[in-house]
Amino acid sequence: MVEITGRKWKLLCWSFFILAPILFPVVTFLSLAHYSAHYNPMPYDFTQSIYKSVERKPLAKPVTLKIVTYNIQDTWVVGRNRPERMYAIARKLAELDPDIVGFQESFIQKDRDILIKELTTKSRLKYHQYYPSGLVGSGKFTMSAFPIREYFFYRYRVTGDWYRFWEGDWWAGKGSGLARIEIPEIGFLDFYNTHLQAGYGNPRYRTVKEAQAKELAEFINTSCWTEFPVILVGDLNTRRGENAHDSLVIISNLVRIMNIESSIDHIYARKSPLYKFEVLETIELQEGMGPSGKSIRLSDHNGYMTTVTITPLEN
Repeated sequence: MVEITGRKWKLLCWSFFILAPILFPVVTFLSLAHYSAHYNPMPYDFTQSIYKSVERKPLAKPVTLKIVTYNIQDTWVVGRNRPERMYAIARKLAELDPDIVGFQESFIQKDRDILIKELTTKSRLKYHQYYPSGLVGSGKFTMSAFPIREYFFYRYRVTGDWYRFWEGDWWAGKGSGLARIEIPEIGFLDFYNTHLQAGYGNPRYRTVKEAQAKELAEFINTSCWTEFPVILVGDLNTRRGENAHDSLVIISNLVRIMNIESSIDHIYARKSPLYKFEVLETIELQEGMGPSGKSIRLSDHNGYMTTVTITPLEN
């Protein structure tokens, strides 16, 4: 048995007091990273869909829908004037009267509660689903005027660098949320909402985005029901003509349902022999009226709302 002398004991105590301020934040950081890497509480096994043994039918008749994609920059630190902007965003959406909205960067619960309260009471967007993932949540939040019957979340396997905590992408557990939505007396559609890796001027992240785009394409192709129309919205952090964007479009067989140009925020449908998609109008969402009555910029991104008619084709 080793005897600890008074001198050794003092040395151990001093070592602890010297190292503790260093070790504690390191251990805490690594523990949070471990938690973030494994936290994905949403259903992800889409093969267990409640509709796998049910007869699935195409839409019974044409339907015209207003679809919104919106990165609302509801983030800590860089997301300024958040509550004011959330009220203004809710007011703008209530005026536009969309059918389905896919939000990205909707990270903060109390701000999300503003959207829920305002929109469920002042618009047709009565149904909503958030997709928690990672330490800070995925930021993907979907609201719908029609019932969301089931939902799944696919978390991307290829990600950015975990130790770059100031970027936040890895800690958000990015992925794609699927909401299976029922339009009463018409049928179902599959609605995907996603946000790919940001670039941050890092050339390596180009390959990360390309890998995530292929993962997203595979998720769409394997999880959607081909009898239903399929809609994809999101901040893809990639533009038309770039490899990540174009590979996603080709592999998933997507068709753009916007009739104006956008940068990295997109709305797509999946091509189908069962449906024709006709874009009637696409508008940008830039400014809105804040609680003070002054016009404010709603986000660092422009939102987009497209109006599309989905018509079943006779076979």
